[in-house]
Amino acid sequence: MPIIKVIKITFDTNLKSSEIPKFRGAVVEVVGRQNVAFHNHISDSQFAYSYPVIQYKTTNGKASIVCIHDGVDEIHEFFTKNTGRVRIGSQFRPLMVESMKINSFDVGLTSTSHRYQINDWLALNEINHIKYQELEGISEKVQFLERMLIGNLLSFAKGINWTVGDPIILKITDIPSESTVKHKGIKFQSFSLSFKTNMYLPPDIGLGKGASMGWGTINKPINL
Repeated sequence: MPIIKVIKITFDTNLKSSEIPKFRGAVVEVVGRQNVAFHNHISDSQFAYSYPVIQYKTTNGKASIVCIHDGVDEIHEFFTKNTGRVRIGSQFRPLMVESMKINSFDVGLTSTSHRYQINDWLALNEINHIKYQELEGISEKVQFLERMLIGNLLSFAKGINWTVGDPIILKITDIPSESTVKHKGIKFQSFSLSFKTNMYLPPDIGLGKGASMGWGTINKPINL
């Protein structure tokens, strides 16, 4: 099983969820657009379809960044250039570290299951949204979402340079919340749900569309 580092940095800057894209823009302005890991864009018109190793979030109303695997090394570029003040949208705000958590995780498949809660998960692109709506049975819809989630786990594994050799076992156990949200001006279905899987995952990482900007964040695993 691969051992990866994850750093969660929380700043003393108040930040609303709706301001996360502007926060990301502020960080990119500091490090420069040549650092693709900070924004996942190869060019203005070309997107890098890879798992984001630097993710922007809010933690208890404060700006935060989660760095995963290669992102741990990349974040040093920001700290060497950060002056403690950034422009978020049209406002200049202080940006000083309030807390930093550094952990190593044995990520991989285990003989036991782990239970997670994933919040505001954008599971479906436009094509899959149509397929999902065409399904009539609840069990069919759940199985469809399970396949999407397994796909997200494989994307994460690829992002940390891990080839998953054995089957991923995953079951959605509860879907307490489903809503329509806007991401980049486009409407998506957002799910907050519980699932269990034989893959051990670090807490605070994001899965699915918009993972780099706070969507699809998972909580701390619970062994079953």
